[in-house]
Amino acid sequence: MRHALVTIVWIAGFSAIAAGGQMRRSGVPTELSPKVQDVTSDRIERLRQWLKAVDRHEPGVEDDEVITVGVWSNAQLRSLWIDVNVLSQLMRNVRLSRFMIRMESQRNATEIRFSSTQLRQMATLACAAGARLARPDCVSIKAASSVDEELLRLAEHAGAERERSGDDNYVVRRGALLHADVAMLQPRGAVEPFASPFAAPPVGPQTWRIDIADGRSLDAGLSAVHWDIARLALDQVRPPGFEKPAPERDEMVRAWYRATAAWMQYREDHDTIHLDRGRAIFPDDADLLFLSGCQRETYAAPAIQAATRAVSLPPGMTIAIESERAELRQAETFFRRALAKQADMAEAHLRLGRVLGLEGHHTEAAAELRQVLTSLPDDPLRYYGELFLGAEEEALGHFDAARDGFERAAALFPSAQSPLVALSELSKRRGDRAGALAAIDRLFKLPPAGHEERDDPWWSYHVAQARDADALLEALRARFGRAPQQ
Repeated sequence: MRHALVTIVWIAGFSAIAAGGQMRRSGVPTELSPKVQDVTSDRIERLRQWLKAVDRHEPGVEDDEVITVGVWSNAQLRSLWIDVNVLSQLMRNVRLSRFMIRMESQRNATEIRFSSTQLRQMATLACAAGARLARPDCVSIKAASSVDEELLRLAEHAGAERERSGDDNYVVRRGALLHADVAMLQPRGAVEPFASPFAAPPVGPQTWRIDIADGRSLDAGLSAVHWDIARLALDQVRPPGFEKPAPERDEMVRAWYRATAAWMQYREDHDTIHLDRGRAIFPDDADLLFLSGCQRETYAAPAIQAATRAVSLPPGMTIAIESERAELRQAETFFRRALAKQADMAEAHLRLGRVLGLEGHHTEAAAELRQVLTSLPDDPLRYYGELFLGAEEEALGHFDAARDGFERAAALFPSAQSPLVALSELSKRRGDRAGALAAIDRLFKLPPAGHEERDDPWWSYHVAQARDADALLEALRARFGRAPQQ
């Protein structure tokens, strides 16, 4: 299995979130005065290009906009994260002139300082992005005559959306879709070397990733912050009737987190902070709680545990994936929370039963699995249920019941090897050499590995929870249709 791990690491004096978070100060004395960052003219031009790309991009398509934004460097993207933050403030109040940016867990903010000319340019872009060119504050700075035809079209599209549906979030919604598409359609972007752990962290998010395969670390380093920009954009969503952002009241934001979190797990591109942020906004969402449990179940797997122990990182940096036992405890907690919100979530019962078994709670695991078996909606899930229940019956010394469970699993998928291996091991444990050999003989008679008839759902268990990811994304994008015609 190949995974990209996105998780918390610790640096001496700093903590960083891997591939999807912010550099955060920890144990560093608070500065006596805020830091100041002066904005360069190229940043405003890049923000202008970004607005045009947001308007032109067709969600789900690797178009020119995805390619263009996808080649921007980490430093450029960090600056864009800041400038989108400032733009969103100006879209709510074009008269603002002072902007303080503070990363989560930072005690001190950074002042983002614009010259008078730059501030006027930013206000003009905000007038276009918010479709407010005809409003008095925007008329007073002659915003309409200062933007080109593409930005005028952007303003028209944003205004038409507000008129049609009452929604005033055209740019931030499409901005999130654009950066999510960059991350999903170009998922194996360049990984840059780590900076010195003792250097001052840059303003804006800094993310990194670890690529692993078969329990071995392949690469580790800094990666692009597209998911951070997408999350920031959706943090600005204001439902109709709200003066301030309230993403927790918006169903598109909820659907976006569900779909993108599922995509990450289906592609084994695990991002801890993504689900952390989703749960912070929607703490009672059963789907996000379920996916959080699945992520922790994955982190407890031997391949992940081995890779995180073997990965080579700069001095003072460690990965905050916990031990197998601790990860299983977290998985159990998330599954129980999901079931507290949606008691009939059969797949959460199934995975809770497996996790309880892995924790050694065999009686409780068997009871959970027996209860859910009759309500599992399809053959692959029933297959997992029979395998897991068979393992728990074996652990409890109920060998005949274990054999029956493994046989039922084999009947569901006759070309699967896992039930036959389990039957052979069970017979061996009972001292039945002939039975062990008979089960292995059945395995040898299966079609060869790689044959189209060779099918074992166990091979995809680690991504099965997210098998509807593409459908979720398609439904999300369908709400936006094609990009507006020029």
